[in-house]
Amino acid sequence: MSEPTLPELDRRAEQLNPKKELRNFWIKTILMLVLVAISVALLFTMGESLSAEKTPQLSLRALLRKINYPMFALLLGVILLYIAVESGKYAYMLKVMTGKFRFRVAIKTMFVGKYYDGITPLSTGGQPFQIYYLHKKDIPSGAATAIPIMRYIVSIVFLSALSIVLLAITPNFVPSSTVNRTMLIISWISLGINILFPVGILLFSIFPKTSKRFIMGVINFLGKLRIVRRKYRTAIKFVRMMSEYSLALKRVGREFYKYIPLCILCVIESLLYVTIPLFVVVAIADVPFSMDLAVQIACLVIITRYTALLIPLPGNTGAVEFTGFIVFDTVAGIDPVVGWVVLTWRFFTYYMYILSGIGINIFEIIRGAVRTRRARKRQTDETPQADEIPQTEEGLQTGEDPPEQ
Repeated sequence: MSEPTLPELDRRAEQLNPKKELRNFWIKTILMLVLVAISVALLFTMGESLSAEKTPQLSLRALLRKINYPMFALLLGVILLYIAVESGKYAYMLKVMTGKFRFRVAIKTMFVGKYYDGITPLSTGGQPFQIYYLHKKDIPSGAATAIPIMRYIVSIVFLSALSIVLLAITPNFVPSSTVNRTMLIISWISLGINILFPVGILLFSIFPKTSKRFIMGVINFLGKLRIVRRKYRTAIKFVRMMSEYSLALKRVGREFYKYIPLCILCVIESLLYVTIPLFVVVAIADVPFSMDLAVQIACLVIITRYTALLIPLPGNTGAVEFTGFIVFDTVAGIDPVVGWVVLTWRFFTYYMYILSGIGINIFEIIRGAVRTRRARKRQTDETPQADEIPQTEEGLQTGEDPPEQ
């Protein structure tokens, strides 16, 4: 059976202009670094103002004396495990679809996706660049286009299920206040909006014709409101996108037994995602571990995530810092270091991927230039010089000097 292809994203990946993308890479990277710097500055400015009536934030020198270094080492181990699990998803799918377990390619694919998700609004830029990267690694077209999409679908299903559970039990573990109740309501609304996408893919797979008519109706309505200008082009784009995701979902459904390990990895990844801030709090604030603390922080992570998702900034930069400071300030015993807790958490779950993405792109640029120079040198060395070209009988007839005897 031939692999199903996902033509639109595949075509988008093939049409990426390396020179144009390199220029866009540097522009987006510089803007992203400026935005990160502003967010960090605002985080501590906000920390000083919000904590003025409480304990002031510790200085860096005081923080270094307070850190529980054995727990910080454990935190680093959890981060490495998270990276391994995330990369393991791609490695396993490469094994299923190509027969080769290429963990190094999987790691780079994961970092490329994290980086481009981080510099684009609503985290939508990673998949085309992952597909482009896999194409460069000579991965078959069907596999290169299907792997990022199928990983996204399975991951979002399990993370959404975990989020529903955590938001439902939040009132039992998070202190009640007007701000916390408001952010909980916002989180439910944001979660509902985000769930619409996987639900829409499922409905499109079951009722394709009805779903297409519905998409056309919504776009026509938005066109009348002057929100959408090019209605036909927009409709074609959304129908193609839904068709691609629907095709990937159907493949998972047909061969579900093959993707059970992927589902297990997604469960582990989702649990690690909400657990990382717990180890940050225990290491930075040096507070004792407890199951109540673990569940409370997991709930706060989900509230922060879905509240910030409503703000369409690249990587939700600034939004996560702001909401994270507000909700984590409710954890008992971390008042003096709440700004450092949020900063450390964001570094290991966001800033680190931005820096790694920059490093990977620079490495690829340098390696590409070196390979091009070597290829040109090899071609020059293999090209015979004029005095090395043997003369033929035709050459002699044209009056050229005969070879010496």
